[in-house]
Amino acid sequence: MEKGRSRRQGFTLVELLVVIAIIGVLVSMLLPAVQAAREAARRISCGNNMKQLGLALHQYHDTYKLFPPDAIYLGNPKNTQSAPTDVRNFTWCSLILPYMEQQPLHDRINFSVPAWAQTVANQGNGDILLKSMSLEAFICPSDIGTNGAEDYHDYSVTSYAGNAGWDGHRRGYVDQMRIGPFTLMESTAMSDIRDGTTHTIMLGEVTNASYARPAGVSPWAGGKGKLRANRPSRVARTLMVVDAPFPGEDDDPEWGWVLAAKQCELRRADGSSGQYWCHAQPYLFPPIYVDQFAMNNDWPGAGSLHPGGAQFTLCDASVRFIPETISCGNGDDRGRFGIIWVAAHTIMGATTQGNPESEVVWP
Repeated sequence: MEKGRSRRQGFTLVELLVVIAIIGVLVSMLLPAVQAAREAARRISCGNNMKQLGLALHQYHDTYKLFPPDAIYLGNPKNTQSAPTDVRNFTWCSLILPYMEQQPLHDRINFSVPAWAQTVANQGNGDILLKSMSLEAFICPSDIGTNGAEDYHDYSVTSYAGNAGWDGHRRGYVDQMRIGPFTLMESTAMSDIRDGTTHTIMLGEVTNASYARPAGVSPWAGGKGKLRANRPSRVARTLMVVDAPFPGEDDDPEWGWVLAAKQCELRRADGSSGQYWCHAQPYLFPPIYVDQFAMNNDWPGAGSLHPGGAQFTLCDASVRFIPETISCGNGDDRGRFGIIWVAAHTIMGATTQGNPESEVVWP
């Protein structure tokens, strides 16, 4: 070897394979931590959305002395027969836009005409159907199935829903102990929340990936639902426009108590008559949820893709993460309301033999 020429050293094949193996182990150890950090960031962002919604609902109440109803369905006066041209079907989400820094969008909406085919200007990009207008503040970053309105018959969707209590209505005013802040055709005042604003849930997360309860699983079994494998079978909550109202637990197509109250027939957004399953799959549902299903159990109830539970906005506008293991009872008797989950969803607390049990102790 010539003087001054150094011999070049390199990795052997064995050494290279060992280095690659070590790097692979380090990456596999680091990846869960990165994913956990990303989920933590998404959860914080989701919580900020829900806090903003809670404050907007409070500002709405400051203005009108009532919280918004689940939706405005009809524009005809009470005691008059409703017609297809009387439909409105604006959601509670559209009503709070001025308090969500969306005053210009709210001003472009004509609430005196049907929402179905109404268009609004889309930031200089031409007109867009109101029902297709999406807003980032209404979407949980962890939620899937919210990529575009074209997936849901041109309807935009939301990851946050109002607490409707046991049903989407009051069953003809005979079960007011079971209602939540968002109830069909009526508005709730702060003074109606007799259990206390820190004890009552206002909003909850709902995932548009849709939980489905497997056969044999109780609706009171939190965390036992399975995500629907394919998009057509999912159930999404619409954002701006209600496609059709939810008739209640018994699937009554006439909403008998509404007719008895002289509110007349509720209709689909296009003016036609029909029940809430008014579209081919995927299905559409108003931005509410009901509490006769435990969390992460089935699509009518609350649920999220955050590990172990979901976030909720209480009636005092605070946001709380509630684990899916919260006490829900066994569901064998609807009168057994001495349980935290149902108590937190009713504005008058739980009831046992008609007596209020106002104290909700959060887990």
